[in-house]
Amino acid sequence: MGGITPLVTSALPLAGSVINTVRSTSNSSSNAAAQQAAAQQAAAELEYKRQQDALKAQQEAAALEYQRQQDAARAAAEQAALDRKYSEDRTATERAAAAAEAARQQQAQLSADAQAREWARQDQLRQQDAELQRQKDEAARVAAEQARANEMNSYRSSQEQTLAQLRASQEAAYLAQDKEAQAQSAQLVAAADAAEKRRVDALRQNVSKTRASLGARGVAAGDGSGEAILLGLTKDTATERQNAQAVDQLKQQAIQQNLDAIRRRNLLEQTQLADRQKLEFMSKYF
Repeated sequence: MGGITPLVTSALPLAGSVINTVRSTSNSSSNAAAQQAAAQQAAAELEYKRQQDALKAQQEAAALEYQRQQDAARAAAEQAALDRKYSEDRTATERAAAAAEAARQQQAQLSADAQAREWARQDQLRQQDAELQRQKDEAARVAAEQARANEMNSYRSSQEQTLAQLRASQEAAYLAQDKEAQAQSAQLVAAADAAEKRRVDALRQNVSKTRASLGARGVAAGDGSGEAILLGLTKDTATERQNAQAVDQLKQQAIQQNLDAIRRRNLLEQTQLADRQKLEFMSKYF
């Protein structure tokens, strides 16, 4: 409310000054100026009314703001009072709960001490009984473990013997196959040597025949055409030799691959048997 009074005080002199000015002007002016003064007076009156309305609106807004502030202050005071009461009630409740908890803990401690003494006595008796039983169980366990160890050793020896027999039979079969492979390789080498000898003999015969044929026709072996014919014979023989060597090499590779396949199969069978024996041993004793 304190901000409204200065506004009213400043608005009233302004309106009065405007009215006085209009009146003074109307007294000293002509009839034409009187009409203008009347218009100014009407405008001044309208302005004065507008200011009055604005002043009233400001007064109402100020009154509403003051009322809102009063309501907020009352609400805050009420909330503060409720908070204090809640805090006091909570403090009293916590103190009561703490006292009850302390009493409960004390009683629980007394009960726990009595229970602990009883448990200690019973535990001592149980320990004595358990020690006697442990000694009996230990003796039985040692005997059982010894029997189990003997059985495990016997079973493992049987498995190792089976694996050794498999290896021995495989080794014998592999040695036989290797001996046969060596014999096949030796046959291939012998056949290759014989074929090479035949090719060399055939080349010599063909060269001799070709030279004789060229001489009969009056063509020297050193001439271009004669030399080309002889070179062709030599080239054919070299090509035949290369083809034969390639075939022999493939046959040798096949023999070695067969041996390698047998060795891989043997190793696979040994590994499978060892794994199977391990699983059987684990499932039987663990």
